[in-house]
Amino acid sequence: VQTAIQSSKSALPAWSSLTTKARAAIILKFHSLVQQNATQLAQLIVLENGKNMNEALADVAKGNETVEYAASLPQLSQGKIAQVSSQVSCQDYRTPLGIVASIVPFNFPFMVPMWTLPIALVMGNCIILKPSEKVPLTMYKTMELLEEAGVPPGVVNLVQGSAEAVNALIDAPEVQAVTFVGSSPVAKLVK
Repeated sequence: VQTAIQSSKSALPAWSSLTTKARAAIILKFHSLVQQNATQLAQLIVLENGKNMNEALADVAKGNETVEYAASLPQLSQGKIAQVSSQVSCQDYRTPLGIVASIVPFNFPFMVPMWTLPIALVMGNCIILKPSEKVPLTMYKTMELLEEAGVPPGVVNLVQGSAEAVNALIDAPEVQAVTFVGSSPVAKLVK
């Protein structure tokens, strides 16, 4: 966990200084690579999770829908200025949180991590992904595809482990937000 945090800290300044459009272009390449490698990803899901091939292909397809959505974030996340009265205006804008962690379960090895990973990346964050220790292979292949798409080293870090790794991520002061998905009693924890 500490190695992943240090790697993220090193990569964050350069990654977050890219435009949202530049980060989204990398995620769009990743989307294409997922489509090209859907069968291989599904085979890994079958191997480690026990789904049948149709279910595994659906897992990949549904996850890739969120990747596609993330690629549209340059248009969706633009800041706004609202004139709320004659002398008052309100402005919203998006800035990266920094290092975020995503802790995901075993039941959908590709789809559920994609609920956080591509969105966090396009918005300029570095991410530490902790998949279930029951299904490590799908995310190893996903990491290869992210690298092939052009995600720089240290921007996404994969941490394997169980409760000890989860607790270390939650307790790390450098980790700005932690998202749990699955059977955890905590739906979302934001520090």
